Amino acid sequence: MPSPRLRFFALVALAASLSPLGTSACTSTSDSKSDTGVGAIVFMKRVHTVADGQGVRINVSGGNGQVIDYERYEPGGSLALLTPPRADGKLVNLTAAFPQADLNGVDVSFDARQAVFSMKKDKDDRYHLYTAQLSEGENYEIHQLTAGDYDDINPIYLAGRRIAFVTNQMYTEMGTRSDEYEHARVVTQLATISVDGGDADRRLFSQNLSHTVSPFLRHDGKLGYSRWEHLGAVNDVKLFTANPDGTNMIAIAGEHGKPSNSLINVREYQPNVMIGVATTRNRTIHAGALIKIDARNQADPVCLDAKANQAGHACLDEEHVIYTVLTPDVPTMSTPSPAGRYREPTVLPDGRFLVSWADGPVNDLSEQSETPPDFGIYLYDAASGRNQLLYNDRATWDLGAVPVVARAEPPVIGDLAGRQDTSLPVRMGSIDVTQTSLEDKVSGGQFKDTPLRTALKDAVAVRIIEGFSSEAAKGVTMFGLTMHEGAAVLGEAPVYQDGSWLANVPPYIPVHVQPVDKFGMSIRSQGLWIQGVPGEDRRCVGCHESRTGQGVPRNGQNPTIAEQRQALNFVQAVGDRFELPWDKNETASKPYVQQILSAKCASCHNASTTTYYEVSRTDPGTGQTTPYKIPVLDLSDTKITAYYDQQVKEWNASYVSIFYPSAMEMGRVTVKGQVPKMWGVPGSARESQLIAKINVKAKDGSTAWPTPLHPEDKGTTLTDEERRVLILSMDLGGQYFARQNTGFVPFTSGNPVAPGTKY
Repeated sequence: MPSPRLRFFALVALAASLSPLGTSACTSTSDSKSDTGVGAIVFMKRVHTVADGQGVRINVSGGNGQVIDYERYEPGGSLALLTPPRADGKLVNLTAAFPQADLNGVDVSFDARQAVFSMKKDKDDRYHLYTAQLSEGENYEIHQLTAGDYDDINPIYLAGRRIAFVTNQMYTEMGTRSDEYEHARVVTQLATISVDGGDADRRLFSQNLSHTVSPFLRHDGKLGYSRWEHLGAVNDVKLFTANPDGTNMIAIAGEHGKPSNSLINVREYQPNVMIGVATTRNRTIHAGALIKIDARNQADPVCLDAKANQAGHACLDEEHVIYTVLTPDVPTMSTPSPAGRYREPTVLPDGRFLVSWADGPVNDLSEQSETPPDFGIYLYDAASGRNQLLYNDRATWDLGAVPVVARAEPPVIGDLAGRQDTSLPVRMGSIDVTQTSLEDKVSGGQFKDTPLRTALKDAVAVRIIEGFSSEAAKGVTMFGLTMHEGAAVLGEAPVYQDGSWLANVPPYIPVHVQPVDKFGMSIRSQGLWIQGVPGEDRRCVGCHESRTGQGVPRNGQNPTIAEQRQALNFVQAVGDRFELPWDKNETASKPYVQQILSAKCASCHNASTTTYYEVSRTDPGTGQTTPYKIPVLDLSDTKITAYYDQQVKEWNASYVSIFYPSAMEMGRVTVKGQVPKMWGVPGSARESQLIAKINVKAKDGSTAWPTPLHPEDKGTTLTDEERRVLILSMDLGGQYFARQNTGFVPFTSGNPVAPGTKY
């Protein structure tokens, strides 16, 4: 008797052999005369169920466990052209010459004569870019554009015969960026090629520490894209835009709240008005609710008129985006859906949308229950909220439908990257750090619920911090008991009397900034990575100024003081950048935290003087409960074992004492006893109780807290530099490891980075 899996596959195969069309759900209709208003569509067919010598294999979540992963491969996919796009249309397999292929992204050229797509020809290949002519008279001719030992996916056409896409190409001599939070997943970055030159004209954009995916074309010729933003507690997918040469990377939606964790599969259909998918970060197979994203400046009537001339108007307002969930019955989390889930909407000329839709719960549990979701191509009408079935092959996922119709080509934007020397730095700075639109409050030290715009008046410098991930730390997949990646201080630029600052930093790398006060503590830690290409000027008005207003220096139209005194140079070799590991540093001249705690603190705060509380973790698979004793305040280097982020590892008792309370995963561990104070708050020294206890004295003799300096009140002295090290440890995110103590041999001033090295 055949197994349940074989019986299931036989049913799927039978259904597919009877008809390429699936049945409609209660929210959809089927009509063989469906009219999309276009002559043809091109889309991808991707296999999810395979029968082989081992039986039946259903691959739903492979490579798609997170919302923007890309590694899922099953043979038998194809690029399909359907003319006209309805049940009785002619279906052409454009990639019939590659029967073991899989596809990962497709777009149609502005003149509608060509498609660009990503294809992996067989299991031994990588995803690369190809073009296919869409005319039978041209024999649907296919040309390969990219090659190499990396994956290129999600291509789109840009103006000026260029193609943007995402790639996991090795970016630095240390390797491809590897997202630390997800334990060394190789992440994707943006790149472009030309239609005519292919890899001969390949350019990589600046780096992010997590995935970049799903680029889309904007009305102004720029590209938009989804970016997984992970910086400490920030862990979501936002929308960004950039010029086609990689300059001016800025957020366009998702930074100031959204109805879901992630915004993906976005397409613009009016200037700054988009449709996309709202979903959670994992377990939904890239699928979710359809959402309208309106990022127009609502205060300017010109910006609300799609036909008006918007020149000179600040029409993008990412701070006040309006989100409208078009399919409210579809959850934006990973919970089972009563109305299926959507993927990859694209826009038809009449304003309706082509979508991929599958009925049922649509998450990776579908794989475990041997019922893979069935994505077909539908016509979605936002006015009625209904789907109309166009095509569905039950044996494949039918995804990424694009209308084959000519469209206007946006303007070509100037190409900075094509002209500049790659060794040039990026210039960063602010006109006036106190100009902010954020309503945050600041507490700790001299502040108590102080408005950010007031607290920023205390800024005396801006700290610039490089971010790096596990490709730079051999054998390390987590930098500590916090969700912060690796960090290196590039420098601290002084804030002058007019609030200005200016610095030159290395190109391509992700950085974030912290305005700091006279005590050396961050006033607010920026929660967004920023980066630039060589020669780019990334100066802003202030610390998140109004996105629709005009920023003016305090001294009128005159150059800022920072400009008059010129930018500080923070470009230096990797090994010369200041990193701060907790324990041990192979570079003798650089400090580490434990040596201070052992010399000045552990004699009073150790295993014999501390108390303990207990946490326990129950394994969801075996049901076995394991207890762990956590010291309240043991500042010695004694090794203890702790559970964190699904791993059991050994750490210094001091490190666990200080950071476990703030890093504790409620819901994954059970606490017995009273949780101690937040001795260390990753990213915020001023909120860390350890810093409040030792207190800090500025050069003018004032202290941050009205309490005695400690341990001076017990007869031991901490130097100003030792206090700075402890403050930096908190402000940088509480890393345990750094590049210098993980076996990585860094570049140093004696062994500098070669000119043009993108790091």
